[in-house]
Amino acid sequence: MIPLQGDMVSSRPTIGILSAHTEREKKLENKRLIEEITELGGDARIVNYRRCAVGVLETGRALFQYDDDKDVPVLVEVDAVIPRVGKFVESGVWVLQLLTSQGVYSTASPDAVATAKSKMSTHIALDAHGVPTLYGIMPTGIRPKDPTETFKLLESDPKRKLIVKTDRGSHGEGVLPPTPRRGAIANAQAYRANNIRYIMQEFAEAPHPEELASDVRIIVVENRIIGAMKRSAKDIGEFRSNIAQGGEGEPYEPTPREAELALRACAVLNLDVGGVDIISSSRGSVVNEVNVSPEFGGIEAFTEADVARHIAELAMTHAVRRQPAEITTAQPVLMTST
Repeated sequence: MIPLQGDMVSSRPTIGILSAHTEREKKLENKRLIEEITELGGDARIVNYRRCAVGVLETGRALFQYDDDKDVPVLVEVDAVIPRVGKFVESGVWVLQLLTSQGVYSTASPDAVATAKSKMSTHIALDAHGVPTLYGIMPTGIRPKDPTETFKLLESDPKRKLIVKTDRGSHGEGVLPPTPRRGAIANAQAYRANNIRYIMQEFAEAPHPEELASDVRIIVVENRIIGAMKRSAKDIGEFRSNIAQGGEGEPYEPTPREAELALRACAVLNLDVGGVDIISSSRGSVVNEVNVSPEFGGIEAFTEADVARHIAELAMTHAVRRQPAEITTAQPVLMTST
């Protein structure tokens, strides 16, 4: 007999939170989601996708999880899932493929996670649908050894600054300081020497040298903008505005153009939950990144947005149960829609 994970006979919808974070339940976003799911009448379960096994067996397709100190596979059954996939993308995608093949609702499909976790794949998808992004180019293999000519495709002026960053990464990690072409070449060669997939990208400088680097983070849940903030770098010398890098946030009302870009970006990537980062460039507002598992502790702290509540409501609403829980709907801070 296959052991079940916890008490699965409850009539309460079980919402899985895919997370491989070392603190799991203590992680702020996970903790907030657990609070809101519980308040809405559901059971929240952390599923560590790095300690799972996916199976196609005589009894059917099944997902198993191993306890921290045992090698006994325990059957995982959930009614909906919220992926909080970090850097172990393949593991998260496999788990999502198994669950969604069982008809389990996910706030992001396996394909959406795979695309959004790659910055270059995101840019390709957005550009193919007319959503403007920063210009960039990414080598797919061992060439070029000398990226000089490749950098010229982005910028003919050798004195203009360029960015070199990893294809995957979050919190501003993996993004090297902007530098003129000579320094960018060295940065690209350093990543290549360590077999790290990298992107060469244009650098959108602040309009005035004395201005702090900034961007706009917009949270979208099921085609609604529920919160936004402006993020500013901690000082003039810092080019990243990420909160994790010491940036400061403040409430912000997106312009109609920014709202349109955020909604279109999530629609293109087929995301029911997304965090869209928009930056100003010489071509106007462009999408810099789209986060499939956006951290929302900062935006909840700096604004009145109740992000966890909206995500929990979405998962609870789509959970397949014979006795659906009654849900008290929170009001979005912003109600922009297309």
